[in-house]
Amino acid sequence: MIRDKLLSRLTELDGASVTGLLQGSDVAIGPESTAAAELLLQYSSDVVLDDGKWKIAQAGRSATILAAIKNYATSSGRKIFRLSSALAKIPPHEHPNEDELRQALDHSHGEFELLPNAMIKRN
Repeated sequence: MIRDKLLSRLTELDGASVTGLLQGSDVAIGPESTAAAELLLQYSSDVVLDDGKWKIAQAGRSATILAAIKNYATSSGRKIFRLSSALAKIPPHEHPNEDELRQALDHSHGEFELLPNAMIKRN
């Protein structure tokens, strides 16, 4: 019952803290319910903890593509980079086509964007 309410609330948000989830899901807020909700979220394969917020887990190819892009952006410290560099750790036969890439980028909720080559200046 609580799990379903929490997951339902998470689908409406782009991530939230345990307290934020409880506030919007008609569950009494207290130490016991907060601890129970956190325990449920920890053991649920449907959610992940990302930057201190609980989010619905992305499954499949889009999640793999986004994870590779996010890891490269974080490790390189760059905001603009070649996609081929970001996807270098994924086997070539698993690289996305243009449609799969656009779908994965749509799942990033604006965190990443595909720029045409003409917009990228080279030194």
